[in-house]
Amino acid sequence: MTQQGYVGFDDIQAIGEKIVEMADRVKVVHAAMPGAQAAWAFEMDGTRYRVVVTVEGPSPETK
Repeated sequence: MTQQGYVGFDDIQAIGEKIVEMADRVKVVHAAMPGAQAAWAFEMDGTRYRVVVTVEGPSPETK
């Protein structure tokens, strides 16, 4: 919830899609350059938020 009310579904979906896209891209770059990051920022209620995605490692199920 924001100061202006609930975040709309379309906005939530767009943010989620962007984060998944970042993860897809950074995974490829991580294979060549471990530690690579994908960064993006968005604004909500006059505050900017920075989102950074890195590859942590294999999921526990694949170990």
